Amino acid sequence: MRTRQQASYLLAPMSRLRPAFILSALLAPASALATVVLSMSMEEMTARAPLVVHATVNATGPGWDAEHAKIWTWTELVVKDTLKGKAQPTVLVKQPGGVVGDLGMHVDGVATFAPGEEVVLFLEPAPDEPGSWVPVAMSSSKVTFEARPGAKLARRDLAGLVFARPGQKGVVQPVDEREQLGTADAFLARIRAAVKKGAR
Repeated sequence: MRTRQQASYLLAPMSRLRPAFILSALLAPASALATVVLSMSMEEMTARAPLVVHATVNATGPGWDAEHAKIWTWTELVVKDTLKGKAQPTVLVKQPGGVVGDLGMHVDGVATFAPGEEVVLFLEPAPDEPGSWVPVAMSSSKVTFEARPGAKLARRDLAGLVFARPGQKGVVQPVDEREQLGTADAFLARIRAAVKKGAR
């Protein structure tokens, strides 16, 4: 359950957020422009994530943490279907970065959300905030469903990420930062099959 303070951030009009400057904060950077995450297939990510939801974005907004030391962005999701794990009707996702007043923090590779967006998210509990969740591998843990003529398609935005592969030196830059994953129905069937296989 989100706090009253967090709820006010979620409802704050995003159009008012015009930063005077942005501070760059990179998590385990491979370069000045990317964040390193573990390379995982969708099946591996399904196995790793304790919660996988098909949801619609209700609201998103930034705010300070309780110590007023870091800026975070909270996103509230309305769950359409829980593909793995147990979820409440709404899920709160917490990520580093955002803009509050004239001060902001940018983190490459975080997932971005827009109200009304339809997504599948691979989540794990936030270690510092009970009841909140974090993507297991930054924006690579978010799949967006986009309506196209004749079909609804699944894709991932991998901008700002590079991938580390277990047992290999160095990192791999995504070939296509907007990875296409087929139709939404086929993608959901793939994740359900991965969950079923893992439950055996």
